Amino acid sequence: MIHIEETKLDPNTITIKLEGVLDLAALPVIQGVFERCLKRHLAIHLDLGGLTHITREGRKYLNGISQNVSLKHLPEFMTLENSTRRGSN
Repeated sequence: MIHIEETKLDPNTITIKLEGVLDLAALPVIQGVFERCLKRHLAIHLDLGGLTHITREGRKYLNGISQNVSLKHLPEFMTLENSTRRGSN
């Protein structure tokens, strides 16, 4: 199960905090949130610090969107390709 919390930092920037398990069942919900934010041309900070598990599908999705978001608080158990290019702290 995934919990998503959105916090608008300013008119052009939003933080999306994910908590729980990022799996295949959670992807449609997360995709909807990201698509809505991208349509509004918002800069997205994705906070992954609350994730307890990420499946292969979840990792693949995060790798696919990592060009469009700033990744924050990557869990120690997770490594993303090219994570050093985006903010991984």
